[in-house]
Amino acid sequence: MAFDDIRAEAPTLRDALRLSDGRLFSPRRSTRLDARTYVGVEFYDPSASASDYTDRIVLGAGVATTSVPALVAELADVGAAALVVRAPDDGDGLERIALDLHVALPVLHHSDGDWAQLANVLRSLLSGHSIGRVSGVRLGDLFGLANAIATLADGAVSIVDSTGQIVGYSTHSEQPIDDVRRRTTLLLQEDISIASDSRYRSLLRASEARHFPSSTDEFGRVGIAVRASGELLGSLWVIQIDPSPAARTRSLLEEMEPIVAQHLLRARAEAGDRDRRTSDLLRTLLEDRRHARGAASQLLIRPEAGCTVVCFRITTFDEVEAMRGLQRVLHLAMSVSGAAFPGSHSAVVGSEVVTLIPGPNAAAVETFTQAVIRIDDALIAGIGTLAYDINGIGRSYREAGATAGVLVSSSLRDDHELRIATFDEMRDRLAILQVADLIDGLDATVGDAASILAEHDAAQGTRLTHTMRVFLDQLGSVRETASALHVHQNTVRYRLDVVRNELGIDIDSPATRLWLWLRLSATARSAV
Repeated sequence: MAFDDIRAEAPTLRDALRLSDGRLFSPRRSTRLDARTYVGVEFYDPSASASDYTDRIVLGAGVATTSVPALVAELADVGAAALVVRAPDDGDGLERIALDLHVALPVLHHSDGDWAQLANVLRSLLSGHSIGRVSGVRLGDLFGLANAIATLADGAVSIVDSTGQIVGYSTHSEQPIDDVRRRTTLLLQEDISIASDSRYRSLLRASEARHFPSSTDEFGRVGIAVRASGELLGSLWVIQIDPSPAARTRSLLEEMEPIVAQHLLRARAEAGDRDRRTSDLLRTLLEDRRHARGAASQLLIRPEAGCTVVCFRITTFDEVEAMRGLQRVLHLAMSVSGAAFPGSHSAVVGSEVVTLIPGPNAAAVETFTQAVIRIDDALIAGIGTLAYDINGIGRSYREAGATAGVLVSSSLRDDHELRIATFDEMRDRLAILQVADLIDGLDATVGDAASILAEHDAAQGTRLTHTMRVFLDQLGSVRETASALHVHQNTVRYRLDVVRNELGIDIDSPATRLWLWLRLSATARSAV
C-alpha cells in the first residue's frame, strides 16, 4: 500500500483491514468497507449507552456467540461503524447472521486474540495522515519504519528495544547525527545502560513524548516510550537540532507510538522464530554428527571454504544477569558478524553464545571477537581452530568452548586478565588439564600433598592451597607470588615453611611440585 493510500480526514474499515496485517478480516467481500469511516474504537460495555458507539468500531471482547444477533441489531440502530468479534469455527457464520438481519453493520472477525493490540492498531489510524504515510512499510521492518518517520520528523530516528539494543535506525544521509548516534549505530547498543540513563528513566515515567535539549551541543532529542497492553517494548528517538519544532515532533511521536508498537511486536516474533530455527540447526551441526551435514546444508554453510567457531561466556555468578547478558551478546554477535561475514550464524547453546564464522581469515575473526567482548568486562571468548570439513566444525566448537572454560578459571583471569584466547594459545594448558582430570580419579590422590593441604585449610581456616597454586604458577618465585597475592614476601616464606615443616610436604622435590601442580590445576578447573 502506498504511503498516501489512507485518507487523512477519516480512516475507513478497508484501511483498518489493511493495517491489521491479517489479524482483522471480513469473511465476505463488501464495498461498504471502502466507504464506511470511523471516528473511534471502543470495547463493548453492556452498561454503556448504545449511542456512545455511533460511528465507532466496537470490539466485542467476551461477547458470547448467542448474544451477537441482538448486539448487531442494537449497534446498527445507533449507526456504529462495525462490530468486531472473535473469528468463529464455522468460518462466516456471524457475518451470515448480520446479513440475515438485513442490517448495514459490517461484522469483522478478529483472528489474533489480543484485543488490546488490535485496539492500538485501529486507533493509530485516527492520529492523522502521518500514520497513513508509514503504513506502507512492511510490518516488522524497523529500518523502513525509521526511515519513514525520519522523513516526517525531518530528523534522524533510532528505535531502541527494552534492553537498550538499537533495532532500527534511519539512513538518510542528509540528516546530521552526532558522535553518540554514530557510536550507538556502529555498536547497535546504547552507550549508557538504560537502567542508568536519567533521560530514559524519566521517559518511562511519562505517558507522552518528551524533549531533551542538549546542554553541550545542538543535538537534542525527542523521545517516547513504546508500549503495548502495558508491556514496555522500547522507545523511539528523533534527533532535534532545531528546538523550535520540538512540540510538533512530540505530537508526531505520540501519533506514531501505537504503530511502532505493532512493528516491534512483529519484529520480535519474526526474530524469535528465526533464532529458534538457527539455534536448533547450529546445535545439530555442532553436536549431532549423524545429522550435521543436513544442518550445514540448511544453514547454507560450505565447510570446504573454511569455518571458525567462537564461544562467548559471561563470567558472573548471577544466573538471571548472565542470561540477560547472553541475549545482549547474541544480538550484538549476530549484528556484527552479519555485517562482516555474510553467512555467519549465532545462537545461545547452553551457557554460551556460539558464533560460526565462514572464511579462512583468522585476523578478521579475532577483530570481530574483540568488538563483541568490548561491551562488557564480564565477557570472555574462546576461538577454535580453522575447520575445513563437517567434523572439523564440531572440533572447532569443542576447542572454543574448552578455551573459554580455561579463561573463566579464576586463577588465570586474576593473574593475567585474559579475555580472549585461541585454542592454539591454550593448547598446552588444556592438555595438562586433561591429564590432571585423569589423575584426579586415581587412588594415588588419596592422602597426597594436595589432600593434606586441603584438610589443613579446612581445619585451620588457612589458604595454603591457594598460596601453593600461585607459588607453582610463578615457577617458585617468592617475590612474584607475594606480588600476585598482594602480601609481603615474608608472609609467603612463612606459609611455605608451614607446608615444609608442619605438613611434611617436600616442595623442593621436582616430582612433588609437578604432582601438586597437576592436582591443584585439576581442582581449580573443577570449580569453574
